Amino acid sequence: MALKKMMSCYGVLVLLIVVDINGVWSISREEDLELERQLKILNKPGVKTIKTDNGEIFNCVDIHKQPSLDHPLLKNHEVQVVITLIFKSVKEKESPSVLGKGIGCPIGTVPIRRTQKEDLIRAQAFSKLRTRRYADNSHPLAPESNVFRIHTNKDLLVPEYYGIESYLNIYNPTLSSPDQASTTLIYLAGGVDVSDISVGWTVYEPRYGDNKTHLFTYWTADNGATTGCYDLLCPGFILTNPDFPLGLTLPSSTYRGAQYDLKMRVSKDPKTGHWWLFVADIEFGYWPKQLFSFFGAARELYWGGEVFSPSQPFPPMGSGHFPEEGAGAACFMRALKYQYEDGGAFEDILDKGMSVLADSPGCYKVGPLINRGGFWGITFLFGGPGGQC
Repeated sequence: MALKKMMSCYGVLVLLIVVDINGVWSISREEDLELERQLKILNKPGVKTIKTDNGEIFNCVDIHKQPSLDHPLLKNHEVQVVITLIFKSVKEKESPSVLGKGIGCPIGTVPIRRTQKEDLIRAQAFSKLRTRRYADNSHPLAPESNVFRIHTNKDLLVPEYYGIESYLNIYNPTLSSPDQASTTLIYLAGGVDVSDISVGWTVYEPRYGDNKTHLFTYWTADNGATTGCYDLLCPGFILTNPDFPLGLTLPSSTYRGAQYDLKMRVSKDPKTGHWWLFVADIEFGYWPKQLFSFFGAARELYWGGEVFSPSQPFPPMGSGHFPEEGAGAACFMRALKYQYEDGGAFEDILDKGMSVLADSPGCYKVGPLINRGGFWGITFLFGGPGGQC
């Protein structure tokens, strides 16, 4: 299922030369100096440095000195460390096993993934291969496939939503090209400037430098024209959790074997107006309201999958299997909920005003929306092998 925006790029740094799959890009001295300047902004000094089993390096940065606070709109922003959200959640017993043990930064600091020059060069080089539609600040998600969408909120002509929630089944689809992407996510969009927030999991080598499945976030305040990025590649998202960073590697399910899913929620704090991210009922942090000029409420909600490929064949979506094979084979999303009152309770989504779309049914399909009750709640299956779409 596809949507719209995201960041981009692929390449390998050799001295000041980026070699990519379609040619060679030279990096000028000025560009190299600009990359160094960006790295100094992104890689704040930490009180502690941690290297994970996956080889990722994190700096434990003072929560009040994290890179996102360099955003000009957040010049005088005070980090919200006490959540005023009305709702309370019960932590799932299986959540820690999915998220792992955490990074373990000291209280008062947050884990910031150390950005390498190669990360920035991949982003820069890959964007040069793309059209204007898929520029630096846009999701590289070309064919819109299998979007599950809510259009209206009960009987309101202009819908308003204040939160979205679901459990996302996690897989690790095998991609045939390093510049492809396969993503499962939930998504809020709203405002005349098309502000939006996306969260979920993705396999996207240009961003993460590997073919593993990563937790990701994305935001933009103007449909990706000049603002927005993944995770913390630009100032914006405020981390508050000392143990769990954005971009962490997730365990994946196996076809007709062990299944993993992860609860994700984005909700507006009714008192501050900030948009909070919860993963497995653990608060990760928030997008400050100052980022979104007209994002007092979301106008559209999405659940589903997205794929991107610059050429045929297209990559698998979800588990790579069609919905008719059933849960355990096809990817699922369960317990779909939304919040349509500012500070109100999360409720099961309704049948009214919703559509289920499968844009490339030969490659990807989406099953019907079903209320299975109990563990499953409102659920649907989706995905497919891709191919010549």
